[in-house]
Amino acid sequence: MIPIMARRKLEAAIRVGKEIDSQQKGESGSFKTITTFNTVPLDDKMMGVYSLQFSLDGDQLVIGCGNGGIAQVNSKTGSITKFLHKGSGSELPVLSLAYHPSRDNTLLTAGSNGCVSLWDLESCSEVDTVIEGHNEINSLDFCLDGGTYATAGKDLNVRLYCAETNKLLKMYEGGNSLLLDRDELSEFGHGMRIFALRFHPEENNLFVTGGWDNQLKIWDSRTASGVQRSIPGPHICGSGLDIKNGRILTASWVNHNALQLWDFGTGRLEQSIPLQDDGHSGQFLYCAQFCDNQVVLAGGSGTSNVQAVNYESKENLGSLSLGPKSIQALDSTNGGRMFAIGDVGGQVKIAGLG
Repeated sequence: MIPIMARRKLEAAIRVGKEIDSQQKGESGSFKTITTFNTVPLDDKMMGVYSLQFSLDGDQLVIGCGNGGIAQVNSKTGSITKFLHKGSGSELPVLSLAYHPSRDNTLLTAGSNGCVSLWDLESCSEVDTVIEGHNEINSLDFCLDGGTYATAGKDLNVRLYCAETNKLLKMYEGGNSLLLDRDELSEFGHGMRIFALRFHPEENNLFVTGGWDNQLKIWDSRTASGVQRSIPGPHICGSGLDIKNGRILTASWVNHNALQLWDFGTGRLEQSIPLQDDGHSGQFLYCAQFCDNQVVLAGGSGTSNVQAVNYESKENLGSLSLGPKSIQALDSTNGGRMFAIGDVGGQVKIAGLG
């Protein structure tokens, strides 16, 4: 549900010259703990949090809610500054959010209603809508230069759109898991719902998807067939997919070994990152992201928290909980020095690694 690929370099550029960067130059280059900054006062009528996205400069946080509402928050104070849409009890969840990687007043949202909405944040107006009939859109992301965005969800198809016109450029169809054998499925699109889509942070045409069919798909938008190869294993049920420095991070909705690192080039499993759990509820992750200093964040329904783990030292730096509810949404900015988590109960906390 949260696009994070194309914006990382832009976030780094924005940070250059800021006071925080000059302070970090003198630090040891490692994280030790989690600090909570703010709790967002979200009303129960918003019916849970399903997606989160920081602006490029990290000053704003957008929240996608279960009632179709979209709230914008001052990330430094935790206060709600405005509602793009207040939603209602009859509307469906907003499952994915994406700031344009070079136009910080432009936001894309998508969700269970099968619609992609383009928002102007200055005027708080919805300026365009794309309808994907009979679909539920679980994930969308911009490519590196922002010229194209892609969507994926319930109908198994991956669609590529022109970001300037919102016109459909290409659609890659899914495969039928009932008609194809396992070897054939690896050559086609997904055979079951897609929950995560991420563009490569350094390659404009490459992206990765994951979902219920226990396969990652590596795509190249320059090709007619789309799928270049598959990586069997991860059972993705949320925004549990990230790419950084030639590695893929996956968060699976499984009991154990839910958080894993894969080599992007070879598809080889590098390691299962250890998480702390109570021994009987399991891990069952929905979301995960890379941060700086070899640290990852991951959360879900088994742990009912977000944990920060150094995947090189295997050290668990701590956890952040919102209570007994499942952690459904996660986003970070400034390399994890600020991050936000949201649960199905409608709580949001803003915290940071330090």
